[in-house]
Amino acid sequence: WPFAIVANTLFVVCFYWTVGLNSLSDRIGYFYILYVTFGLFALSLGQAIASFVPNDMIAAMVNPIFTAFITLVCGVTIPYALMPKFFSAWLYWLSPYMYFIEGLITNDLHGSKVQCHPEELYTFEPPSNMTCNEYAGQWVQSAMGYINNPDDSSACKFCPYSVGDEFYRTLNWSFSHRWRNFGILFGFIAFNIAFTMLMIRVYKVNKR
Repeated sequence: WPFAIVANTLFVVCFYWTVGLNSLSDRIGYFYILYVTFGLFALSLGQAIASFVPNDMIAAMVNPIFTAFITLVCGVTIPYALMPKFFSAWLYWLSPYMYFIEGLITNDLHGSKVQCHPEELYTFEPPSNMTCNEYAGQWVQSAMGYINNPDDSSACKFCPYSVGDEFYRTLNWSFSHRWRNFGILFGFIAFNIAFTMLMIRVYKVNKR
């Protein structure tokens, strides 16, 4: 476990500022502790799987089943709104990846202003004698995004997001869930440790 903490710490130091994530100190701190916690979860999951399989070869075959499952239903591969009811009702909430990714994305994007590149803007034409803002301004205020050229009367440019929160809100995520997600990840770690101890007792100790 100490090695996992050191390795994840080194990764954060090399990765965080290289890709230009949010520079606020509280966001950096949250990213660090959540990433290290997720690394410990991954370690405890591997130990849990190893505790009930007979050898390394079987473990290598069983492990992808677990990781594929929790990846498939975490809300990234299939967004929550498009997920079949059977998955969104309960399997979605059992994926540790969902809590990890929601924590990271909302932590970085919350309050961040979005500036679309020219190729990312949607173009539409307003009615004659109306500016872009007169035609669509009220709708944009009640929806999300912004008009890049509100005073023009032709070739209106629309960006679908004005702040990062508008992006992840469509994924059923919220910045207010950050510490909840952190606590739930610790719950998964505790479960993995308890499961590992139980399986060792059942499959190892009783065979002596």
